[in-house]
Amino acid sequence: MANEENLNPVQTREEAIARGRAGGIASGKAKRAKKLMRETLDIMLSMPLKDGRDADVETIKNFAALKGKNISVQDAIMIAQIQKAMKGDTKAAEYVRDTVGQKPTDLLAVNAEVNNPFSGMSTDELRELVRNG
Repeated sequence: MANEENLNPVQTREEAIARGRAGGIASGKAKRAKKLMRETLDIMLSMPLKDGRDADVETIKNFAALKGKNISVQDAIMIAQIQKAMKGDTKAAEYVRDTVGQKPTDLLAVNAEVNNPFSGMSTDELRELVRNG
């Protein structure tokens, strides 16, 4: 619950505009910071683990053939998650499933009845009610 004493309501239109502008600027800064973090992480994930020529993961026939190869950090993470999943780690299995785009959608069934006290009234009756309100 908000403490009523701590609320500082807008007093003028100019104040509302100034607060909106400040909020927009802060939102832009936060979005740029998040984008930079995503881009940095993307670069780091594509870095090879070792110096030298990168191994092409698509040409490797099995996990054993990866030993000692120069692969990206992202590939190493995926391989580790797959290996954990194969050993029975359900969180790792979920990560792999979700990453390949097979995450099931969460469905929520809602069965509710709406009680509308105005449902039997005509448009004219509703207008009259609003006028006399």
